[in-house]
Amino acid sequence: MIAFKKTAVLPWILLITLLLALSAIIGYILHLNTAHEPKQPASTPVPTVSPSSLAFATPHATKAAATATPIPADEKPTPAWQFVDDADQFWMDGILRRTDDSYRSPGLSVNVRTVIDTKTYPRRVMYYVADIYVRDVTQIKTESYSGDFSHPGRGSVPKTAKRVNALLAISGDYCGVQKGSLVIRNGVVYRESLRKDMDTCLLLRDGTMETFRAGKIALSDILQMDVWQAWQFGPLLLENDGEVRSSFASVNIAVQNPRSCIGYVAPGHYMFVVVDGRQKHSRGLTLSELAALMKSLGCTRAFNLDGGASAHFYWRDKIFSSPSKGGRSISDIVYLSKEDYTDSFYFPGKDGLHE
Repeated sequence: MIAFKKTAVLPWILLITLLLALSAIIGYILHLNTAHEPKQPASTPVPTVSPSSLAFATPHATKAAATATPIPADEKPTPAWQFVDDADQFWMDGILRRTDDSYRSPGLSVNVRTVIDTKTYPRRVMYYVADIYVRDVTQIKTESYSGDFSHPGRGSVPKTAKRVNALLAISGDYCGVQKGSLVIRNGVVYRESLRKDMDTCLLLRDGTMETFRAGKIALSDILQMDVWQAWQFGPLLLENDGEVRSSFASVNIAVQNPRSCIGYVAPGHYMFVVVDGRQKHSRGLTLSELAALMKSLGCTRAFNLDGGASAHFYWRDKIFSSPSKGGRSISDIVYLSKEDYTDSFYFPGKDGLHE
């Protein structure tokens, strides 16, 4: 049996005890650093949002939210007149392309259809539809025969259309004959009066179109609006909910006749429609039938313009429709201008077909 001296064991005992003590101290220090949050100094109070500081707090909150959840590109607000959903209607390469029934540029798209309907109505009906997309509502213009809406005069549609280099034109509201009616054309107020016995149509600069029954809007309210075009003729064909008007008061004009009409689908998207009538090849449409047609074309607003022998559809530098009795002189037109493009191509035929 081996015996150890006490003097040899004692130094080892002291060393082990010292190491254990040092380990305990280190563990305690680490525990303090991880188990407790550091306290803020008493001299730095935590800020609180008061009503007076909301103006400063809100921008920071909005900015943070925007950074965390960016708005998708297709949901960002755009000007109402800028037609976005059907951007493929335009050619964005700076080149104008024309066919016998279409016109497309970076800012304007027109597609024209001639429809012969032998099934919907008691007799054959022939009408013309211009499906129009614009980048700017000011492309929908009006012109008087005299060139001055203060004194519109009366004359042929081709002469007026050619003078303003019109691409497409239809008859307006015959403002030269209508006494006391409101005349706002191309953003200018020419006649500051409102007939309470006539419906009103307003085309606003934001691209929207609003229609009002006779006596349902005040002149003072209209003058406060940003109106680009104002017509008084009518009647309006579709109600505010887009449904067909249930009845028409005037028996004389409600029956089948040649028609001229402007329709609104959405900001930047419009319809020009002209119906031949009082002829063997086309009976014309009643106002109820015209209203139903405009709704079927996708319009949410539609307004009857000067029809009868005044109904003209001007396209490809000529009267494209067949006006009753050869048509008559009128005071004003609604039109689109031809554009000036260095690069322009014409494809004979329809729908852009090449020779």
